[in-house]
Amino acid sequence: MKLACNSHSYDRMLAAGELTQLEWIDLCAQELLVDGVEFAAAHFPRTDDEYLAQLKKLCTDRGLTIAGFHHDVAVEAADVDRHVEAIMRSLHHAALLGAPVVRFACGAAVEPSGVAWRELIHGFKAICIRAKADNVTLALQPSAHSMVASPADAKRAIKECDSAWLRLALSGPLLAGEAAQIWLPLLADCVIVSAAMRELDPYGADTATDYLSAVGTLWQQRYRGFLTLEYSGSEAEATAVPRAASWLQAISAKDALRVVGSTPVESS
Repeated sequence: MKLACNSHSYDRMLAAGELTQLEWIDLCAQELLVDGVEFAAAHFPRTDDEYLAQLKKLCTDRGLTIAGFHHDVAVEAADVDRHVEAIMRSLHHAALLGAPVVRFACGAAVEPSGVAWRELIHGFKAICIRAKADNVTLALQPSAHSMVASPADAKRAIKECDSAWLRLALSGPLLAGEAAQIWLPLLADCVIVSAAMRELDPYGADTATDYLSAVGTLWQQRYRGFLTLEYSGSEAEATAVPRAASWLQAISAKDALRVVGSTPVESS
């Protein structure tokens, strides 16, 4: 398992001009020491081919893997055609960046539910065709009160869309504690995991989500993808994000040693 930083972790600094997108990449490499970055669509000052190539080159120069592209506007079934067009733009930008995954979520459930679901699947099928053409995997993130909120919703979406280019993005709270039991069967279809963190204790642990449990679960299940830090708390980002990243790295290293130590080594 590898650790990435989502640019939403520095929302306020980026919005205030205290940090540019290029400086954020440097910060991820030189201060956070994470393995990769997840670009959020909200933070691009421009999206022309030359600028995207510059971002990709800088990540390569800094030794950072581009973990994914976060399409951070929820897809609404009531206006699915407009949202399909927007995700197709995100797929294009992801392809130019070299991002293997576009993570997205659905909007709130609406009535009549049968019609809304049909429209949603119609939209998913359309973007899957584009995803295949761009060689970028779509990662649908279930969220409470949305069109895709439960394990059953997620399974149904994948089954009805019937495309290898639609996979899942799970979040830390879904994999922590008792909740993990109902979501674990879907981990095989998961290509990225988000670590949403808000209020941190002095060590960098999130006070609302048991990430000790979540990260332990990921290691036990041999998850090999990215865990992407997405901080949104009230503490200053300049102090909170490095502390959260260090804490996640520390507990991940401990769990890795525990899992590796419990694996029998065959003699030659």
